Amino acid sequence: MELPGDDSLRTIVRTFAHLRAAHGASIGVPALVQPTAEFFPDVFRPDVPSLRRLLQRMMDHAPLSSELDVELAVLMPEPDHAGGCGSAACSTGPGGSSSVDVVELEHGYRVVVSATDVGNADVLSTSLARSVGALVLHEAGEFVSPAASEIAAVVCGFGVLLLNGSAVWAKSCGGLRMAQATILAAPEMAVALSLFAALHGYKVSQARKHLGATQREAFDVAQDWVESNPLLVASLADCPERLQTGRLELEPVRGVLGQWLHKRKLEQVLRAAPSNGASAISAERRRRLEEVSALMDEAAEPEPR
Repeated sequence: MELPGDDSLRTIVRTFAHLRAAHGASIGVPALVQPTAEFFPDVFRPDVPSLRRLLQRMMDHAPLSSELDVELAVLMPEPDHAGGCGSAACSTGPGGSSSVDVVELEHGYRVVVSATDVGNADVLSTSLARSVGALVLHEAGEFVSPAASEIAAVVCGFGVLLLNGSAVWAKSCGGLRMAQATILAAPEMAVALSLFAALHGYKVSQARKHLGATQREAFDVAQDWVESNPLLVASLADCPERLQTGRLELEPVRGVLGQWLHKRKLEQVLRAAPSNGASAISAERRRRLEEVSALMDEAAEPEPR
């Protein structure tokens, strides 16, 4: 599994940073939502009442008003639908069968769920999580697109659900196949989830616990990149507005030795710069370099995965 390209990484980071800068106070510190009974205690059946309860649970975990008027619509496939056997693996492409998850109405919203998604828990939870992300963007007055909705959902704590939906293995009329129920591919979803976990201090083991094998592989690659970019994580936490514009410097993936050498290089820069006001580096840059050094100290002992 390879890391996304620099353009994709910058888009993810800038979208993440914008939501943090503009709506961080409203979003707060979200829970890392897991596909467990702790977060979804209701018994699920493939019927409309169960779908409504599941959607409501999702909305309860998001920064949305309890009075938000949201109706549910189930999209039935066309009688002459040629999408194969109807399983998740026979979907027509990324994002599932429906390209429209949320419709803005005069006095609320309509969440659209494809009937073909109901038979697979990962596909269904991905669709609903993306819908919740779209609702958050609508309510915040932000531009709404499927990809932005997925990043917004990760920012609100639904990253595990979305990453699982990015690579769904299921039986199809042609045998076992992998389907992508997300708009963003697994490596991109993994980067967003890894940023979320690092930002809010969730352990790597917490984020990996309920991921499938393919998703764990993508997450581990993303985690190595995030651990190699501690300054970026620090900026997301303390000054996300700085990451929205201008040049966004991304550090390459470094191993443990590479991270140690990078830390030594930062320490040498700090020692070489006098602290009497005639510093060759600004006070702000000194502060940021010291933050990076401190973050690297915290990460010196790798956490078991």
